[in-house]
Amino acid sequence: MRHRTQHRKLGLPSDQRKHLLTNLVRQMVMHGRVHTTLYRAKEVRPLVERLVTTAKSDTLHARRLARRVLVGHSARQTGRRVKLMKPSELEARSLITGEDLVKHLFDKVAPRFKDRNGGYTRIVRTGYRRGDAAPTALLTFVE
Repeated sequence: MRHRTQHRKLGLPSDQRKHLLTNLVRQMVMHGRVHTTLYRAKEVRPLVERLVTTAKSDTLHARRLARRVLVGHSARQTGRRVKLMKPSELEARSLITGEDLVKHLFDKVAPRFKDRNGGYTRIVRTGYRRGDAAPTALLTFVE
């Protein structure tokens, strides 16, 4: 029985599951859509919704909370400074850092939903994967 079970395990150890969901959240912020399995999309959805809700209040504390998710530990552990990019360079560069994602989240994504109280994402089923017949879905921001 699944009593008091909060989240799906997705067949992964906890550290791998955490990194998978974090990477899916980053891809969602960067591209505005993620094509993945249905169950992964259902697990990522609350994380993205919470992140956008946090970003709607453009405060220093909100930026630090978003940075905790989008940047991770790599910049803090090495002690190196991360250079922020200009908006024109943001779209042109393929290797976008977490700091750029935080800036993109607060400048582009969150203002789109300033008048909306939740429900920022939509899950659209897209069929079944060929190899293992896993149900796939497209997680996108609503317009």
